[in-house]
Amino acid sequence: MGETRVRSGGVGQAWVSFAIVLASLFFLLWPTLEGIFSRWLKLDESYSHGFLLLLVSLFLVFRVMRQRTLVPGFYPLWLVPFVLALLAYGLGDLLRIQALQHLMLVPLILGALAVLLGWKQVRWLIAPVGLLFFAMPVWDFLAWTLQLITTEINQLLLGLFDIEFEVEGVFVYLIGVGTFEIAHGCSGLRYLLVGQSLSLMYGELNFRSFRARVILFVSSVFLALFANWVRVFVIIYMGYETNMQTSLIEDHESFGWWVFAATLIPLFCIGRRLESSKREQAINQEGDENGAGASSNRAGSTWVKVGVVITAFLPVLVWAVLPSPNRAIEPEPQALKLRLDGERYSPLFSSDLEGWRPKVRNPDRVYAQTLFDRSLATDQSGPGESLFAAVYSYDYQRESAELIQYSNRIYDREEWHPDGFFTLSGPESATFKGVTLRHRRTDNVIHLAYTYYVEGFWETDDLRAKLAQVRGFLNSRSDASLIVFAVSCEDCDGKDRLSEIVDSLMEDVVTSVDKQVAERRNSGS
Repeated sequence: MGETRVRSGGVGQAWVSFAIVLASLFFLLWPTLEGIFSRWLKLDESYSHGFLLLLVSLFLVFRVMRQRTLVPGFYPLWLVPFVLALLAYGLGDLLRIQALQHLMLVPLILGALAVLLGWKQVRWLIAPVGLLFFAMPVWDFLAWTLQLITTEINQLLLGLFDIEFEVEGVFVYLIGVGTFEIAHGCSGLRYLLVGQSLSLMYGELNFRSFRARVILFVSSVFLALFANWVRVFVIIYMGYETNMQTSLIEDHESFGWWVFAATLIPLFCIGRRLESSKREQAINQEGDENGAGASSNRAGSTWVKVGVVITAFLPVLVWAVLPSPNRAIEPEPQALKLRLDGERYSPLFSSDLEGWRPKVRNPDRVYAQTLFDRSLATDQSGPGESLFAAVYSYDYQRESAELIQYSNRIYDREEWHPDGFFTLSGPESATFKGVTLRHRRTDNVIHLAYTYYVEGFWETDDLRAKLAQVRGFLNSRSDASLIVFAVSCEDCDGKDRLSEIVDSLMEDVVTSVDKQVAERRNSGS
């Protein structure tokens, strides 16, 4: 006998086997999936196509199952990559690094299927399931690099015209006209993800050769980035020509999708040309093997049951081994035990500073207070400045309640634009990142400085603050806090004034945060 296939129960047995394994896996993954779904529901972000990709992925999976007879068996060699993916996912949970958990989602699904199907069969599911990778919220790490590339390309294009401009970081200053910020939304990340998804779908539906799929995919990457470069350049150029009065500045999102749609025309032309190539036609005529064969000692009914039991048991085991902190998020944060108003500072009855305050999602404890310096107040004019001090603290970081997440913003870019940047040195080796903001409509100016205090480590960079959780794993702390100071004043040096405020208030802030951590640790909560 060359091979033995499972016939008893037919398709029904195969469905039951897959359902048991995937149900066990989703039981482990549900907290991560819940967070991903919440990102997909935000229609103004880069992952709003997630549910559509999920439906397309399911369609492609059913298409494969209809075209090919997938026969479950037991392929123990594939337990090795499956276990490694489970360990990586568990490590991401222990270190509270969501990006690692998101990265492991597709490998875990394919790994579980590979244990039951082997390489010859699971390879047909790589593209349908892998399509979900372009909806995983891990691509934001590319945004800054894409912003810099877009800035460099537009600097080159603007240099071809008689336009007086300067470039600093991701800011393009049109001398005497205005300033453009090539922000996160201008990175082209949305177009890149959609373009990659479309090319993968097209290749799965129409191509047989790996070479054709790679060519189309690379073409989609270039055209998606090219569309964004053109979009940003046209907006900047029209802003220059109309003295910042062009409607494209307000309608830049819809304009960008029209430009991206135009680049789909050459993409599908390339796809059609590849589809009609001699190489592709030859493969279509030759056909391909079904690949559903299973070795005689791995596809028997007993072996299938053994494979299902082991593969379904492993995710449950990981779930049981991982610590189970209370993942609940309180509807309202608790007040941080901190008082900064005393002999020198007094509170003002305002919840913001000139209409500004940070946007922080689901902190466990908060202190936010507007203050004024009594020494600067006079009977005639009152306080000559307003101060803002805030601490947003997480007892421990988990899904939808972590320090570094897309929803947390130091300022709203739709309302404020930065006029300059600086750094400050605070006590206890703390470094603050400073920025001067100007309101886009009222022209109000504020100066602010912020830092991250993650499990006892000071950081100002988002990525380093995220990685500080790894270093913090070696100590007993699990907290993470954003500390912000801001000042609004007339005719003052914002950097110097903030430096004075940090020196006078920082010690009380750190003492309060550390004391709160110690109390939680002693109470065992």
